[in-house]
Amino acid sequence: MGYLTLEKTLTAWWIPVGVGVAAGVLTLPLYRKWAWLTTVEGGIVNILCHLVCVGSICCALFLTGNCRLADAGSVYDVTVTVLDKRVEQHEKRRKVGKRTYVPDGVRYEYYLRVAFDNGAVETLHVSRAVYQEAQKGKTKVLALSRGAFGLPVIRKGI
Repeated sequence: MGYLTLEKTLTAWWIPVGVGVAAGVLTLPLYRKWAWLTTVEGGIVNILCHLVCVGSICCALFLTGNCRLADAGSVYDVTVTVLDKRVEQHEKRRKVGKRTYVPDGVRYEYYLRVAFDNGAVETLHVSRAVYQEAQKGKTKVLALSRGAFGLPVIRKGI
């Protein structure tokens, strides 16, 4: 969930990860509560389980809250320049037996590498229609809004 929301949030990856790690460290005294899952009464296994689980959940909640609780009245347009277009082809597979998978076609993922006016460069995962209308060197307008925690969220344009 956090990764999907991170695609629409314009921030460095380490900010939400840092929030998750901080939440995990702040709640570290509760690590013994993971004994029901790890079947170990104390020790490093429960600490690692606590850090991974609580950190992942808090990271996803931070990003989702920033995106879903964004201020609808703070939408503004930003003009970006398309630097590069890229298509990734992935093979789809389907299961036909207990352990047998066969090819089942391909799927495509489309990406635009864009430059903002402030010099920041981002790679955006876009739809096929947006990819086809975008041209290298041309400008594109993105509608951004201010998220609940201050991180910009892409509303329209991708």
